[in-house]
Amino acid sequence: MSRSAPATSSDGRLSCGKAARFFCTPPPPRYRKPVVLRLAHQLSVTRSSMFSHYLPAAGRLLFPCLSLLLLAAPASAQKRLRYRDWQLVWLEDFDTYRDVADMQVRSPWKFTPDTYRTLIGNAREDEYYDQRALELHEGNLHLVARPLPEPLAYRYSVAGRDTVKILHFESGWLSLKPALQPRRDWGDTARWPGNRGVQYGLFEIRCRLGGGAGTWPAFWLYSGPTEIDVLESISSRSFSNNVHWNPSNGPARSRQAEFQARGGADLTADFHTYAVSWTAAAVTFYLDGRRLRTVPATELPTFPAPADIIVNQAVVAGAPFNTWPGLPGQRQSALIVDYIKVYKPRTAR
Repeated sequence: MSRSAPATSSDGRLSCGKAARFFCTPPPPRYRKPVVLRLAHQLSVTRSSMFSHYLPAAGRLLFPCLSLLLLAAPASAQKRLRYRDWQLVWLEDFDTYRDVADMQVRSPWKFTPDTYRTLIGNAREDEYYDQRALELHEGNLHLVARPLPEPLAYRYSVAGRDTVKILHFESGWLSLKPALQPRRDWGDTARWPGNRGVQYGLFEIRCRLGGGAGTWPAFWLYSGPTEIDVLESISSRSFSNNVHWNPSNGPARSRQAEFQARGGADLTADFHTYAVSWTAAAVTFYLDGRRLRTVPATELPTFPAPADIIVNQAVVAGAPFNTWPGLPGQRQSALIVDYIKVYKPRTAR
């Protein structure tokens, strides 16, 4: 039986038809490397092609990442308050006064608000501010909140209308005397009669909160339409800061945020520093030298005028009078102030 001749394709190569596939003589086998060598060669080719393909892409990704890290380093460093950029221009450490009476005579502070003995515009407050609620101990000023012996019917008049507000607590207040006029050598300018305080700068307080149900300690700056609350707290483990803008020709606006100490520390257990950097461009808040947040002027403006510096210990209306402040063996709560400092930018001096 003769074998069928192998068919030839159009390109001259041998082609085995379906019926003759078992009869086609296969081409001589080519030399094949051992399996181990073939795998090693394939791996080397794959690795080299992979590196040649991915290394440029990895480089393209790596360099932007390195650039971001380099750019992020200064931003991370700026989270710490850079005291070397500021010049201390004013310090109140309460170390030079014999007692509160001496402080009343020689210090720049007054111990009650300008017109009334309570903030009449805030229905949430239930305290009567009095010099008796201020005490000096070991160079620290104590603003002491405590229940009054009996409720006080505080009478006042607004726009010719007589009003009575029932108050249940007395407490301490600290603000600047009208005699403390703006310092032009600091770059401050007065904008209306009686305007006092400091315009722009770094304002810092070191204090320990007293705690207790209903206590409302605060450190703030006030200048007409602008109020900057550096510290407000109604809890022993958190506090808030705020920027208020109350223009006469527009709606009131504010930006508030709440924070905790690192690790959720008890703010009544130790002293902490609360600070604000106030410039024409922004308001930046700090706790213990670490930046908390920045409110740019493009988001919420501030009025360019000297601001009064105020420290007070309010008590929220409705606080449990009979058991207040709810601390074991105590019938009072003291906001203890170590110092208050004001800085100006070094470049401005």
